[in-house]
Amino acid sequence: MKTTRHLRKFTVPLLVGGAAAALVLFSRTANVQAGVETAIGSDVESSELRAITIESWDSDYTGGGYGWEVVTNANETNPDADYEPAASNLKAEREVKLIRGTPRDIRYNDGYENAHILGVKFAFTFPGYNVVTVRPPMVDHYIIERVRPYLNEESARRGDYRNTSCYEDAAQSATRQTSRPVMIDCVRGIDMPGVVKKISVWVMGRGNEYDLEGWIEDWRGDTHILRFGSIDFIGWRPMTTTVPTNIPQDVQSFPQIKTLVFRQFKIRARPETSLEPVYVFFDELRVLTDIFEVHFDGAAIDFDRNDCERKNRLFSLIRQNARYPDHWPSLSNCENAPGPAEQTPAMQPRQQGANNGGGGQ
Repeated sequence: MKTTRHLRKFTVPLLVGGAAAALVLFSRTANVQAGVETAIGSDVESSELRAITIESWDSDYTGGGYGWEVVTNANETNPDADYEPAASNLKAEREVKLIRGTPRDIRYNDGYENAHILGVKFAFTFPGYNVVTVRPPMVDHYIIERVRPYLNEESARRGDYRNTSCYEDAAQSATRQTSRPVMIDCVRGIDMPGVVKKISVWVMGRGNEYDLEGWIEDWRGDTHILRFGSIDFIGWRPMTTTVPTNIPQDVQSFPQIKTLVFRQFKIRARPETSLEPVYVFFDELRVLTDIFEVHFDGAAIDFDRNDCERKNRLFSLIRQNARYPDHWPSLSNCENAPGPAEQTPAMQPRQQGANNGGGGQ
C-alpha cells in the first residue's frame, strides 16, 4: 500500500485465462502513486476502491457445521488433536457454530435463505487476561502457501527442508514438481485482494467487557495486530479498523501472490471483566481495497497446469467483485494447460560451406 521510502513501486499483474486480460492490484508509496505505467500515463480510472466481502460465514467448509474454530488460552492441551467444536475443562469452556440469520442493516442479505452468522460462546473460571482466538479451520479453502526463500540455504545445509504441498489437493501447490530446497509455510487465513485500506466486521455483543483484535500477516511473514475496539455494547454493530501505511503491500512478482492475509480474531478480557458466559456473533468480514483493471498482451499464456491453477485461484475472488465482471472471461480450463516439454529430434548440423555459397577453397 504505502511505505516510508520515496521510491516508485511497480504493480503486480494477475494473469487470467481466455482473452488477453488481467487484473492488477495497486501498490503505493508514501508520496508517489505507483501503478501500471503506459506510454501516456494513467488517469483517475487507474484507481478503483471496492468494498469486498472476504468471509460471510454462509458456507461451511469444515463439514461439521461450525465454519470457523474457537480456542482459548485455558483449554487447549493438545493442539495436534482433531478439532472439536465444543470443549470444556476445569478452567474454561468454548463452543462455535453456524447459525441462520444476518444483521437487518445488511440489505442484500434480506430474504437470502442461506445467510448465516458465526456464533461463539465461551466462559472462564478464573479472572485475568484471558484470550479467545477465532480463526479459520485448517482446510484447503483457508490455506495460503508461502515460499520462504530466506530459509533455503540453511534448509539445504541441514537437509531438512520440506518439499510438500500445503493442500489436500496437491495440484494447488507451487512446489510439487521440484527437487530444489524449498521451505514453505502453510498460512491459515484469508487472502485480502488489492491494496487494503480498511477491514470491517459486523459484531453482535451483549455488553461484555472484552476487546476485539484482528491479526493480519504480510507477504514477508510478519504479523500485525489491528484493534477493532470494545465489544461492550448491545446488538449488531459494524466495527472497522484501518490498515497502517507502513504494512508492506508493495510487490514486484508476477502474478501477484504476496497479498495480505487475515489470520484470526482475538477477543481479550480486561481486569474488570466478569466471569459469566459470553455470546458473540460475527457476520460479513469485509475489506475496503484498491483494485485496478488493465489489459495486456500475453495474459492468457500458461506455463503449465500449476501456473494456470494458481492464477485461477487468485483471480476468482476479485473477478466477482470487479466493476464490470461480465467483461472478463471465464477462468481458464487448466486441463488444457501445457504439459512437460516434448522431446524433439536433434537439429541436423548445417553442411560445411552452406553460409559461403558452397564455394571451394
